[in-house]
This record gives sequence, C-alpha cells and structure tokens, in this order.
Amino acid sequence: MFKKAAMLAMAAGLALSGFSAMAQDVQLKANVPGNEEGIAFRSVQHFADIVKEKTGGEVAIKVFHSSALGDQPSSLESLQVGILDMATIETPITGVDPVLGATALPYIFTGRDHIARALGGEAGDWIRERLAAKGLRVIGYLEGGFRQITNNVRPIVKPEDLKGVKMRTPDSKLRIDIFNHYGANASPLPFQELYSALQTGVFDGQENPVIWAQSTKFYEVQKYLSLTNHLYTVTYLLMSEKAFQKLPENVQAVFAEAGEEAVKKSVELGIAADRDIVTFLKEQGMEVNDADIPAFTAASEEIWSNWVAERGDDAQKLVDLIRASAQ
Repeated sequence: MFKKAAMLAMAAGLALSGFSAMAQDVQLKANVPGNEEGIAFRSVQHFADIVKEKTGGEVAIKVFHSSALGDQPSSLESLQVGILDMATIETPITGVDPVLGATALPYIFTGRDHIARALGGEAGDWIRERLAAKGLRVIGYLEGGFRQITNNVRPIVKPEDLKGVKMRTPDSKLRIDIFNHYGANASPLPFQELYSALQTGVFDGQENPVIWAQSTKFYEVQKYLSLTNHLYTVTYLLMSEKAFQKLPENVQAVFAEAGEEAVKKSVELGIAADRDIVTFLKEQGMEVNDADIPAFTAASEEIWSNWVAERGDDAQKLVDLIRASAQ
C-alpha cells in the first residue's frame, strides 16, 4: 500500500541505535496552524518525540505552532520547493489538488471506523500517489475532528434553522457553498480574526471542531452549540519529498512508523475532545443540542452531485473509493 507496509516492516527490523552512519545530526522544522492545545500540534509533537527516541536524538524536529512559519497555502508552496520540511494542512490542500475536496463533503464519512478504513485503504493510497506527484509526502492522515456549529441566534436542529444566520467559514468555496445551500449567509474570515468578529456581531456563528470552542474561548461569545457532525477535518501531515529523500532509508522507515503512531494519538485526542470538551462547554453556559443528522444528510445530496459534476471523473473516483469503504 504505497510503500507503507514495506517501510513499517523495515522499521521493525532495524536496531534503534543504528543511525551513526549519518554524517551529522538532522534538524527539521514542522509548521502547524493551531495552538499548543490543538490536536495537530500535540500529535505532531508526539511524532517528533518518537523520531527523536528511535534515532537516538540524531533526528530532531522542532514543531512551530500558530502558523509561525507561514499560513497553510504558503506552507504548501514551501514544502513543494523544499524550503520547509514538514507541515499540517487542512482545507487548503485543495489548492494543490481540488479533487481532495471530496474528503470535506458533508457526511461523506459515517464515523471514525469508516475514516480509518478509507484513509488506511485504497482511498488513502490514491491520495498519497496524487500528492507524491506534486512533491508532497503524506506521513499520516491526522484527525482534525468532526465539525460542529456554534452561533448566537438559535439552536440548529435542521438545515432550515440556519436561514439568515451569518456564518463564518474558512476560505473554501465548497464550505461557503455548503452553508449557503443550507440557508445561511456564509462568508470567509481568517481564523485569527474570528473571536472579535463573533464578539462584535459581524458574524453570528462559526463551524469548527469543539476543541477550538474551548481553546479560543468561543464559549465567551457564543450561546448555542449544535452537534451537527457535518464534516470531518482531515489534517494532512505532509513532508517535502525533497527533504524526505535526503534521509537515510532507516530514518525514512522510522518516519513511517512514527506517522502511524501520530495518527493514533490524534484519534485519541479527538475522541477525548468530543467527550470532555462538550461537557466543559455546557459548564461554561453554552446550550448544547443534537442536530437532526438524517435531515442534514438529505439536504447535502445536491451538494455532492454538484461538486462532482464540476470536477469530473477523478472527483467521482475518490468519492466512490471513500463510499466503498463505508462497510
């Protein structure tokens, strides 16, 4: 499966002290958009810790949070030309391959088991190959979490409850189209400006995994949390192919093994966030409700068909691969 199995087997057979052949210690940099409390940062730091341990400290990865080395689009460019070693990328991955927007279609994933089968199987391998052709090595598909809606207007139970709600989205045409289709008035805004925009009423609501409602204190400026699970955020842990090929084969194998562990860590953090953070937000005074998932799913069918029609056969191929792993 795109060299992954072979590399993991190689890692298992290597002596962990056998890295003295490297001419000098390797120092790498990884750029993460979220803060130190986020799933991405904690998972990538876990990756870095494993690599350091398994290479006897000869490979060190410094993880920078809060986009200290540039935003996600600039990180992608830097990875491709080889001036940045590693980064996590979410929605902006469609800037290098629009077809990968399939993973961000509403309700394309039925749950974490489905996600594991899809991204750990044919769909994940297919994505790896496409990104490799663009100079990007997938080290792992980290959990970004299921996205939920917060707002100050009303509880969101069905899509029609979003009518007229001013919703902030990432700068993604698909995400804007999704919420406008549901009836909201959606437009993009940089994440770092969001708290103030919610506080002043420029926007009524936003949609993100609940961990961000806690870590950025959206509970101070939002009244309602609606558990819509409308889409899952795939966080791509990427490495510059140029940087990867400079590593000895035994180190490449360690990176593959550490990538698997980082994925596991991210899922653990995501599950904990769903359980513990919702309770925390209730304690902070937010009103929490379950959404009508079948109603939202039915309202999303037209979004799927329109998106695939605009992007052609490759888009349909990825959708089919993901859906085939649902059971």
